Amino acid sequence: MIPGNNPAEVQKELIKKTLIIAFFPSLYALISGEFASLLGFLLGLIISLLLFRLKTLNITRALNMSRVRAETFIRNHYFVNYIIYFVVLFLANRNEDINFLATALGLLFLKFIIIALAIVDIIKDSWKRRMDKYT
Repeated sequence: MIPGNNPAEVQKELIKKTLIIAFFPSLYALISGEFASLLGFLLGLIISLLLFRLKTLNITRALNMSRVRAETFIRNHYFVNYIIYFVVLFLANRNEDINFLATALGLLFLKFIIIALAIVDIIKDSWKRRMDKYT
């Protein structure tokens, strides 16, 4: 469950849960000796978390702008995000010490966690509504 009113709290909770869950694949890669995978996963995860923080700051800034200016501002920053994704994946592809697929997984890991938490919330709400029908 993620608190829904304060964006800073939501961001902090999502990052905390992502780091807790990311500990397990990182530990597995470390124990199995897959250092290239560990490095790639951590690189992608760190970039993903930093871009998530940047998106939060940009959205907060855009709320104080006019609609047209905010749309342009957000669109331009999405292009910057895509350029950063490209650079990270390009560097992971060129460097033999970094696993490309693990880097891509690290970049997508936060998105997977957000979707998984939403699914869990939907299931919990559905279960609670079913249980309320019987009481």
